[in-house]
Amino acid sequence: MKKSTLRILLLLILNFVILFAVYQVFLRLGSMLGMILYLIAAAVLTVAYYIINRGFGKPDIDPDTLPADWNPQKKCAYIEERKAAHAKAKKLLYWLLPLILVIGIDFIDLFLLDGIKDSLSSLR
Repeated sequence: MKKSTLRILLLLILNFVILFAVYQVFLRLGSMLGMILYLIAAAVLTVAYYIINRGFGKPDIDPDTLPADWNPQKKCAYIEERKAAHAKAKKLLYWLLPLILVIGIDFIDLFLLDGIKDSLSSLR
């Protein structure tokens, strides 16, 4: 595994542990504030990613697809700006993905686990 990939993986795990621990504190306090804050944060990070990256995909910029009236320097500057924006947007994912995972785990716990436990106990 490359060093940068391992670093990213460790960063994602660390962010997940932090977000999960804080969320568990909110649950222990019996507060719905945690869910509300996490949903708002996920929405804000998703919108910020979309705006910064100008979409959800990786920018595939071919100089031939840019306007013909642009000179080569302007095309190069635009391509570099798009690459820099994509790199900045990727950093938002280091928080967004663990946040969505925490919310997903809570939804599974709320809506699926009790139903599964009930259906399994009725089989006895």
